[in-house]
Parts: sequence; C-alpha cells; structure tokens
Amino acid sequence: MKLFPEGIAVVALAVVAGCGTIRAARETQERLAPRGTPAEAASRVAPVVDLKGCPMRALVEFALANRPSMQSAVLDVQDARLALKEIASDAPIASATPWNAAGLNGSFGYTESSPSAHFSDLGHTRRGKPSGSLSLDLLIWDFGRNAAQAKAQAERVVAAEQNCVQQGYQVFDDVAGAYFTLLQNEALLEVAYTNRAEYAEHLRQAELKLELGEAKELDVMKSRLDLAKSDQELVAASNDLVTAGANLMAAMGIDASTGSAETVLGVRIGGLDRVLRALPDSATGAEAAFDFACTNAPAMQVARARLRSASADVDYAVANLMPSVSASLSLNWTDPLWYWRWGVDAVQSLFTGFRKTTAVDRARVALESAAAAVAHEEQQLSKDLELAIAERDNAAEALRTAIVYVKQARENLETVKAQYEVGDVSRVDFTDAVSEYTKALGERIRAFYRGQVAEASLFRLLGLPPAYIEEQWITEDLK
Repeated sequence: MKLFPEGIAVVALAVVAGCGTIRAARETQERLAPRGTPAEAASRVAPVVDLKGCPMRALVEFALANRPSMQSAVLDVQDARLALKEIASDAPIASATPWNAAGLNGSFGYTESSPSAHFSDLGHTRRGKPSGSLSLDLLIWDFGRNAAQAKAQAERVVAAEQNCVQQGYQVFDDVAGAYFTLLQNEALLEVAYTNRAEYAEHLRQAELKLELGEAKELDVMKSRLDLAKSDQELVAASNDLVTAGANLMAAMGIDASTGSAETVLGVRIGGLDRVLRALPDSATGAEAAFDFACTNAPAMQVARARLRSASADVDYAVANLMPSVSASLSLNWTDPLWYWRWGVDAVQSLFTGFRKTTAVDRARVALESAAAAVAHEEQQLSKDLELAIAERDNAAEALRTAIVYVKQARENLETVKAQYEVGDVSRVDFTDAVSEYTKALGERIRAFYRGQVAEASLFRLLGLPPAYIEEQWITEDLK
C-alpha cells in the first residue's frame, strides 16, 4: 500500500504549528490545577510581606500587582485581542488581510468492501484502497461581514482596555479610602486613650476629695461610671482600627494568612495633633470637572466604545443578509489514480424563518440600548462628580471650623479642670468639658481624612493619574 505524502506533510505541518500552543495550554492547566483542590489552600506557604513605613503610592502599586480583580481585567484584554485575531483569520481575499482568506485541509483514508454476494458469503472482503485529498478553500467576498465583525471586536478591545484602566482607578480608590480610614482610626484611638486618661484623673481627684470630705459618694460613683463608659469607647475605637486594617489588607489583595495589618503595615507615629497628608488639595469646580471627565473618564470611554461596537454589529447583521462568494481547489488521490477539481460558489439564503432580519432588528435595539447606556453614564458621572466635589468642599470647611472648635474646647477643659480642683464647678461640668474636647478632636481628624478620601475619588471620576505628593505629617497647635 502506498502512502499519500501530501497528506502526511499537511498533518506534520499542523502538528508543528500547534505544538507550542498546546504546550502552553498544558503548562497552564498543570500550574493552575492545584488551585481547584482544597488541599492546595492548606499546604500553601504564606508569602512574607513587609510594607512597614511604605507611603500610599507603594501600597497602591502593590495592590495593582496583586489584586485578583486587576489580573482578571488584564486577562479580559488578552481574551478580547485573541478574539479579534480569531476574526481576522476568517477574512476574505478582498480585505486588509487577504493571506487569511485561504483555508487548507488534508485528509487520508483507507477502505475495504466485500464483493456482491449472498448474505452467507459477506465475510469475504476485497483488497482495500487508500485515498487522500488536499483542498484549498478561498473566501473571495462576504459583503462586509468580516470587516463589520472585526470593527465590532476592535471596539470591544478598546472597551476591555479602558475597563482595565477603570479597574486600576478603582483599586487606587479602594486603597486610598482604606488607607485614610486606617490613619483616621489610629488617631481616633489616641483620642479614646486621652479621653480615658482624663476620666481616670477625674476619678482620682473625686476619690481624694471624698477622703477630705469635700465631695460626696455620688460624685465618685458617677466618676467611675464615666471611666467605665470611656473604657467602652476605647474598646470600640480599638475594634474600628482592627476593621480598618483588615479593609486595607483586602484592598491591597493580601489575605489573612500573611499576617495582621499591624505586622504587615506597621503603625504610623501619629497623635492627637498630627494628621498625614498624601494627596494635594484641588480646586476644580463641578462644571469644569464634568467637561473634562466626559472625554477622559474610563467609564465614559468604555460606554462609547460599546456604542461603536453595537453600531458595527448592525453592519454585520445587514451584511449577513447578503450572499457570500468563495472558490475551491482540490487535489484527490485514490490509489493509483489522481484527479483535481475547482469551482466557484455563490451562496444566498432564501428563507430562514426571518432569522436574519430579526437579527438586524435585535442589533438595532442593542444599538439604542448602548446609546442609552452612554447617556446613563453621563448622568451618573455628573452626579458622582457633584457629590465628590461637594464632599471635598464640605470637608475643607468642616476642617476649618473643627480646628477652631478644638482650640476652644481645649481652653474650656483647662478652665474647668482648674475650677474643679478648687470646687467652683461640679462633676457634670467637668464631664461635659471632657466630652466636648474629645468630640472636637474626633471632628477635626474626621474632617481632614474625609477631605483626603474625597480628593482620591476625584482621580477615578476624572480619569487623571493620581497626583501623589511626598507624605507629610501636619501638626496643629491645639493650645
């Protein structure tokens, strides 16, 4: 029996061309297979992560490299590009990539059959004959189907890329919000410690006055109650700090196996009179911000890319109503004979149950829906920008008034403490003064970090790269 060398050559060529792709696919399967089993999580060695003293920029860069959502967004871009490459492989000869119009197929077979005989004699067979063929198919013209598909997918690539950018902004926003919340709660914990210290000192003075006969037992009991309440507030502040640390760890893509926020991120050296600035103050108004964001915001670019893709889908649905023209050439061999054939085909669907015309209607509806999505994104962007800018301005005004509030509350507390020592004011006056001072400290800290969070959100909404500054501790004179 003779072999068909052309068929063997084609098979060998296909194997060589695909071996690299198959090897990469198998390596990926092998690498990721353990992630699908519970045993992998139990045996995984926790990585060592030490980010103590790192500024917010470093924490954001770490999150961009380690957040699963970022990895998924990058893979979505790769998949969209591969889909575009797949569409290009079906292009007709009248296109920008005519070399993809040809399709080459090879086949080889061997058959045997029995001679015509009675049923009892069918066990005898004739000698079989090998056969093979090599065919070349060429798409000449598809009336724009492939071009429309390619255009639609190209816009989906743009949408995937901008979605990846948007995800990066979201990671920045998440890390910044969690970072400033952690700084805020660290400072509020100091406030809670100060509050407790004030009430502990008040209890000491009340007990001393009771021994000297200058106070009543009720004053001591009330002082103990105030101290117990301050202990509760201290526990709550400590829990808030732990929660803020866990949120920052999650925002950075670090799981609990790595350690606690304190061991990974450390503790910043803050205080009642110190706040950390990591982002500059902005002064952009809502109108100017909206005009800029309409062009540059990733969310708007994603929506507009999807609109253009939907328009190209309409072109494809219309082109799919047209015929397609193709040519074919084949070389066939059935031992020992050779023959070849060629032909040109024009195919037009005459009736498909209105399937293709319905596809045009659906594409038109999808286009209108994509246009509505653009309008929705514009309205949502306008709302988010106005709220973010209002939050920024309100936080700045709240910080200004809170600084005055702290100074006045401090002066009031010092005056009340001095008068309480000589018996000119009651325990209630002292409790109120401590409460006001503690509240003022908390308001000042919250107002400052509230402004920093608002500044961080503006970068995502505007589509601007974060404008980091060298982190600096700002000390306020509280006296």
